[in-house]
Amino acid sequence: MAPTAGHRVIVFVRENKTTDFYFPALAKWGAAITRHGKLAAAAPNFDQPHDRSAWVHYSMGDYPALNVQINNDTLMPFYSWLAKQFVFSDHHFGSGSNSTPGHMLAIGGQMPTLKNPPFYGPHPVWDIPSIFTTAQAGAVSWAAFPDEGGYPTKFYKSLTDAPGSANVHPHKDFIPMAKAGTLPQVCYVWSPSGYDEHPPHVSDPNYISNGHDLVWSRVQAVIDGDGWADTTFILTWDDWGGYTDSVATPVLETVPDALHPDGYAAIGGSRIPLIMFGGKVTQAIDPQWHSHACIPKTIIDLLGLPAMGVPRVDTAPSLAGLVDSTLTRPVPPAPGAVITQPKAPRPKPKPTPPDPWPGPLNQPMPELVTLDGSTLPAPTDGPVHPKPPKTTAHP
Repeated sequence: MAPTAGHRVIVFVRENKTTDFYFPALAKWGAAITRHGKLAAAAPNFDQPHDRSAWVHYSMGDYPALNVQINNDTLMPFYSWLAKQFVFSDHHFGSGSNSTPGHMLAIGGQMPTLKNPPFYGPHPVWDIPSIFTTAQAGAVSWAAFPDEGGYPTKFYKSLTDAPGSANVHPHKDFIPMAKAGTLPQVCYVWSPSGYDEHPPHVSDPNYISNGHDLVWSRVQAVIDGDGWADTTFILTWDDWGGYTDSVATPVLETVPDALHPDGYAAIGGSRIPLIMFGGKVTQAIDPQWHSHACIPKTIIDLLGLPAMGVPRVDTAPSLAGLVDSTLTRPVPPAPGAVITQPKAPRPKPKPTPPDPWPGPLNQPMPELVTLDGSTLPAPTDGPVHPKPPKTTAHP
């Protein structure tokens, strides 16, 4: 789609899922998803090891991760409906690590760390570009809605200092702004603890439905504010969460660690679901390879923004071609409605193999670009231990 004045992109970033784990029902629609057996009637109610060390050992084949798949049609009916009615990207991937690298890759296409900095108290702040600084440079309005602790926007200097900090809002402000029709053109939206789909540290059997229903309400708020026709939504997750996946991703970039002094895969990591939907978004199983860097790239293309200056973003494949200004797509069911899932196509489509990754492979991760013109070294701070972790048992 050519850039259109007044178009809006809203990105919802959730927590800890792989494509096979979260969307097995999409196999009937031609997605490259392997069914491992009976679907779980409830999501695992506990967290799994999923830091850099766990992912490296999983990728090496000596750590099994958690091999489970949920019934997404019954546990997440709104997400399932969106995935079937709009774009489901089944070859999307993030980093081979955990939360913070995944979020930062989706915001600005760079990862200054391979581990989670402290969630509370003092933490690093990096002066690096993001989709928000790019929107500002393009005179396009923007807003970020981090969680209750300011995560993850608190890691960006441009979002913690004035004037950018004025565009960072409490997460609770999203629905009122959406209903009032006052949302800016670029929005990234996170959720408070217990509503972000992160597996709980203390038992909460409703953690999936809590997060799913909050996103549903947020989408409805945009519809209520007369924003459906002009909004493209992107729904994705930050990292693999310690769950298995059947499709290996291309190794774009590597970093050294204690077991691999010559480098080991950091991008791509495991596959992560991505759904794009909205009033102008087509219906497709998108088979092409995309990293989280495609998210800011897609926004740049849809809104006609300048290049970010981060090669990983500026050369990324884009999803913008799946948005068509001539379309009028159906409005989703309202929250609380009983959703009837669309019937799967017959005969069952075969998955379309992705094209080869269009860029170089197995490259050392480059230095990071900063906003002051300097560079930062590629991160090597995600320790990889000699032995794999132990899979967390159900409490």
